[in-house]
Amino acid sequence: MLHRLARRAGRLLAACAILAALTAHPAAADTGVPQLPRFPTKPTEVVVIGTMHSAQLEYAEHSPARIRALLNRIDPAAVGVETPPQWYAEDVYFEVAYESYGVAVPWAREKGREVRPVDWTADPLEQVNALLWPAVNPEPDPGGSGEERITYEDLLQSWDVPPLLFADTPEWHDAVNRSYANADANPNPCGEAGRRYMLYRNLMIAREIVNMAADHDGKRVVVLIGAAHKPDLDLFLATVPNIVVRQASEWDGATAAEVAAEERRADHLAILWYNLAGTRRIKDGDVDLTRMDRLLAGLEKATPLDPEVRFLRARWHHVRGDTARAVAQYAALAWGQTWEDRPFTFPDVGLYKRMMDWSNAYASMGQTVEYGIDNVFSPVGNLTVRQRVLYELATQEHDPAARERARHELLAEPLNARQRQQLQALLNPPAAEQP
Repeated sequence: MLHRLARRAGRLLAACAILAALTAHPAAADTGVPQLPRFPTKPTEVVVIGTMHSAQLEYAEHSPARIRALLNRIDPAAVGVETPPQWYAEDVYFEVAYESYGVAVPWAREKGREVRPVDWTADPLEQVNALLWPAVNPEPDPGGSGEERITYEDLLQSWDVPPLLFADTPEWHDAVNRSYANADANPNPCGEAGRRYMLYRNLMIAREIVNMAADHDGKRVVVLIGAAHKPDLDLFLATVPNIVVRQASEWDGATAAEVAAEERRADHLAILWYNLAGTRRIKDGDVDLTRMDRLLAGLEKATPLDPEVRFLRARWHHVRGDTARAVAQYAALAWGQTWEDRPFTFPDVGLYKRMMDWSNAYASMGQTVEYGIDNVFSPVGNLTVRQRVLYELATQEHDPAARERARHELLAEPLNARQRQQLQALLNPPAAEQP
């Protein structure tokens, strides 16, 4: 799962050059070419926290507040995040990596710590050459032993809720190694290309982490990155002189008070949207409605008239199965009061636009792509609050009159050609399930 996400996002946002570090460090200044490796001269601790992308928005055990409390305990001098330097310069991150732009970066800036982009991607043409191998479905080997090996996807699915620091476990390291470094060549050429690219990418990430450690000689640095990268990174880093690899689980055990002190309104809005209004991984029957109700109650107490909060409460009723009440609340929001429309706090439509702008400027392959109403979280993830309210009304069956009025108003919104085409396809599907 994590590997597929990384490959898909990498293809969408193929990077244009290898840069080694932030210009804030003279030794790592951008010269337009890859930087030579630098090494710490004193024992320097490196903690790699392997994450499950967006799990912070899905599981209470992985909440942003818990990660902040963990970072407080580790107290690093710098934080590495999963974005290449050239993206970071434009404030671009993988949309799925909330642990980066929603947690680690704000935490570091609040504490006055350096943020270091440590990821690496090939330039667009190199990425095409590296990844676009033929995709085939080879027949099972009749002479095979029949031994079934657990994959890291299997291991993730074996947990009802993966532990926060699951990537520290030997079982995780073993499962990932069996899928990558210690795997036989994949008989599917496309799969083998992805495996090789992942291994090389990990090596380049490790080099940048070593440079970050050298720039904070004798201190401690932490890296938040997709869990599938961690086994290789720990292995590579442990071979570097003066790098001391430590595990985040050594600082585990944050108290309820420590976690409570790190709760943020923006995180609660993101959690609520992801669970109640997104379609990425969670189906309605899997939503923890009790937890969502508790988060909503806190927001309603602070800002009872906020349209974003009111929409999320309506979605709570909708997911709960009370369609009539949800539709009544949507209608009240759409036509009962006057309020200024705005984007949702989450998903961050600004991040989406920066991502698209960067891709069009540096990785377009000669084809500029317009902004869409979709993102990685939902086919309608980029709609504004009012537009999403109208969309819910336009796709419900409870009140036909409200549905027709909402469809008319929604199609009158100022949309570009791509957005209008996407919206019309959603409003008039042949026999498709609505998001």
